[in-house]
Amino acid sequence: MGKLIVKPGMINEGEGGKVRLLWFIDRVLMLLAFPAVFSLVAEYGFYLSPSQSLFIQSLDFSILWIFALGGLLRLLLISDRVSYLRSHWPDILIMLLILTFLIFPAQITAVMHSFLPGLLPGAIAKIYIVITQILLLLALVPPALRYSQRIMTFNLQPALLIIMSFLIFIVLGTLLLLMPKASVSGSMPLIDALFMSTSAICVTGLVVVDTATELTVFGQAVIMVLMQLGGLGIMTMTTFFAYMLGSGSGLKQYATLQSLLGEESLGRIRSTVIHVIVFAFVVEAVAAVILYYDFSTYGFSSVPEQLFFALFHSVSAFCNGGFSLWSDNLMAAEIQHSVTALVTIMFLIVIGGLGFPVITNIFMLLNYRVRSRFGLVKGEPVEAEQVDTLRLFPQKKSRKLKIRLSLHSKLVLITTSLLLSFGALGIALLEWNGALGALPVADRVFSALFHSVSARTAGFNTLDIGSFSVPSLFFLVLLMWVGASPGSTGGGIKTSTLAVAVLNISAIVSGRNRIDIFRKQVAPVTVVKAFSTVILSVFYIAFALFILLITEQFPFEELLFEVVSAVGTVGLSTGITSGLSQTGKLVIIVSMFIGRIGMLSVLGAVIRQRSFGRYAYTRENVMI
Repeated sequence: MGKLIVKPGMINEGEGGKVRLLWFIDRVLMLLAFPAVFSLVAEYGFYLSPSQSLFIQSLDFSILWIFALGGLLRLLLISDRVSYLRSHWPDILIMLLILTFLIFPAQITAVMHSFLPGLLPGAIAKIYIVITQILLLLALVPPALRYSQRIMTFNLQPALLIIMSFLIFIVLGTLLLLMPKASVSGSMPLIDALFMSTSAICVTGLVVVDTATELTVFGQAVIMVLMQLGGLGIMTMTTFFAYMLGSGSGLKQYATLQSLLGEESLGRIRSTVIHVIVFAFVVEAVAAVILYYDFSTYGFSSVPEQLFFALFHSVSAFCNGGFSLWSDNLMAAEIQHSVTALVTIMFLIVIGGLGFPVITNIFMLLNYRVRSRFGLVKGEPVEAEQVDTLRLFPQKKSRKLKIRLSLHSKLVLITTSLLLSFGALGIALLEWNGALGALPVADRVFSALFHSVSARTAGFNTLDIGSFSVPSLFFLVLLMWVGASPGSTGGGIKTSTLAVAVLNISAIVSGRNRIDIFRKQVAPVTVVKAFSTVILSVFYIAFALFILLITEQFPFEELLFEVVSAVGTVGLSTGITSGLSQTGKLVIIVSMFIGRIGMLSVLGAVIRQRSFGRYAYTRENVMI
């Protein structure tokens, strides 16, 4: 159940025996995590004989009994049970569910029969096995989240913690995909498993094996979970569930999330994380329902399969993953001309690519305007930037918070709109009589808009990218290079980076030494970061392309497209991904990882940070 945290008052003085017994119980429950993980991995990752399955089921029930009895004994030994219940309520709830399941099997069977009277004994047994495994997994969640908090106490840079979290899950994803039940063939080459895991956790969508035909449902589910973790950010997900389970988050974790989400204020990190997760889950659920009903005409063999398809593509679109359960991606005949499904997917891509700080800002603005319209907000107006001051000075809480779109939100929204518009126009003009030539006029316009949206880091395609002309491929390269926005599920150099770079060039050309826009001045450090990001991105793309030109036999434009697609975490391809050599695949793997984390973050994690002294050298101009 989780490591025991004995707070003052939980155990009375002089009860050393209880402390030692509680310590022993805690260690036993910790060690039970190993056979529990072994059981789940064996059940879902390997093909077992009947005797082996029976042994695993017996092991599951034994682990659940020890978990439940250990948790109950721990509760009885604690003196201050009220404080313990408040801090460990998830453990208690899970313990009660486990005890109910173990003690009242006949009653649970009767409830099943009352709701589903046609259930056969074999079906009931399968449901029992599934419930057992779910409870086993639930028992592992609280301790896993609590122990993950320990990593935050290490003296590591936030960027390095983010890199470590992604690397850990890339390795775990690779191991899961290597299991016999993950692939139809029962075995997958290590390099391919590593490639698919990296592509999923970095929400890229480039594939070296067909997700639809070469992966089992278990393998596809692994890809979906990795996309969800990578899209929303592993640290974000961990912090959210830790908060929901009653575990606190320290300043180091907030600093790490600040880097991941792009949130300027540490005081708003927790609320931003909650908004991000809740918003993402709600949007994905609603979109999955829409896709489910649209998929009803596609001829699925069962309701679970149709539901899984809908949920998979909803997660893939919102997280800008680009993975599809059709071999031809969205070129498949079932979905290629479905306006409802494609519009839903485009909406998910755009929302996921805006960035969570922008989404939070928009919702705060809408909420403020609605409340103001109905007179629900009273007091003296205070700018949104002063929200942290309100927390520091409680006497000012009666003031009305005046919400406005931040400069960041305005730049992101304007740049995104321009890129989508010019992207659609450019694709339409370049491919009007080419890849779009066989479509009706309305479908040409719609398809051009779809690929403009998708090229911004999503990676879905309704047309064969390999049939695009070289100018069109280069135009898509530019869109992929820019990518999505900071704090989003996408990659690229980011829309705000492009906006700041362009504005700075405009300021220099017009003779100004600063960027003034919307009655705000862009901080000089932001300008430096923007140009550094652009330069590092170009340097890395050139380096990776040079390596591929040495190791691969494909045309220059196709290799350039592949590299930029990986660095931008887009996933579009001309069809050469599976034909790359092992060296080529490793280059793309590294490119996807760097594209998701960010070159500046990677360099900041590996280069030692130094503080400057309290002095400054004389300035001298350098000719440019």
